[in-house]
Amino acid sequence: MARRVFVHIGTPKSGTTYLQSLWWHNAADLAEQGLLLPGGSADVQFQASAVVRDNAGVLATMTERQLGAWDRLVEEVGAWEGDALISQEQLVETSREDADAALARLQAVADEVHVVVTARDLVRQVPSAWQQRVKHGSSTTLRKFFTRAAKDDPAFNFWHHQDVPRILERWASTVLPERVHVVVLPRPGADPDLLWHRTCELLGIDDTGLSLDTPVANETLAPAEIAFLRGVNAHFPNAHLDVALSRRVKGFMEPRLGAASPARTAPRIAPRISLAPDMHGWLVERGNRMVDELAAAPWHVVGDLDDLRPDPEPGDGLDPDAVPDAEVLEVAVSFIAAELLARAEQPDTPTASGTVPEGDSSAAEPPSRTALARVVRRLTGRR
Repeated sequence: MARRVFVHIGTPKSGTTYLQSLWWHNAADLAEQGLLLPGGSADVQFQASAVVRDNAGVLATMTERQLGAWDRLVEEVGAWEGDALISQEQLVETSREDADAALARLQAVADEVHVVVTARDLVRQVPSAWQQRVKHGSSTTLRKFFTRAAKDDPAFNFWHHQDVPRILERWASTVLPERVHVVVLPRPGADPDLLWHRTCELLGIDDTGLSLDTPVANETLAPAEIAFLRGVNAHFPNAHLDVALSRRVKGFMEPRLGAASPARTAPRIAPRISLAPDMHGWLVERGNRMVDELAAAPWHVVGDLDDLRPDPEPGDGLDPDAVPDAEVLEVAVSFIAAELLARAEQPDTPTASGTVPEGDSSAAEPPSRTALARVVRRLTGRR
């Protein structure tokens, strides 16, 4: 039976990818300290979370073994004598009934169950959440996304993912208040490892000797890249609602954008998203209200709640809905050229017999990949 199990439920875009990357990168060393990451991988914990939150779209894509991920995690925790950590930001979607059921399973195999939520100020969360939706196939504008959020409709899934007091009301009804933890993301400009140190303090981790080289990053796209991606997504209507299609679009586009875009080398393209004054002001007011609720709640806070209060003044940046067409075109050209170059540099793939198919005049003299690579390099200025 485990001593303590920590269930990190999100929120999305609050440093979760960064933390999970470090935890899994150091999983063996953490286990030696007595902290188990059950399941053996982030993918298994994601599958377990889909079972907990009863996400029909994801469950339909899973194998029979994957559908048993949650049961295996609970068994693994029960067989461990130290602490355990389950971290999956989509758990914020879980209904109160399903959260109670999941916690009851863990309470049967651990002396203590703790719920952990990481939180970031809303002025930073809205653009990040919108960008994540675009990465998953949506073509909606930031303005349209904000307008839906500003209706303050609890059914809009942004608030289901980001309204921390409501999330904890769903998750904390069967947990002692001192075992419910809000870990605050520091303000921009703070020590980049401060969030990591705050979670280490909470989990009882000694990070001396642990590797802090994050092997995975959930990269932020520049405004021109996002505008280009929205244009591509428009050819796949409602892809963000189709789990399989969303994964294909995101899997192909995301890793290629950062590598190809001139936004990475051209300082004239602002990398930061700026909110319009009305959007910024509304989120400042709503963000302060959320902080006031958290300050009045009995839950344990790690860090300074004032870090969740948005800066009252908008910062510099670019409206991603108003990116000049020339900058979007530059991203598109670089994207296509980089993809062509990558394909040109792949080794030729002969037929099974190693010869050109008889009678195939188009294949008799295939264009040389080396020659194509030279042309693409000349067009893009790459050497």
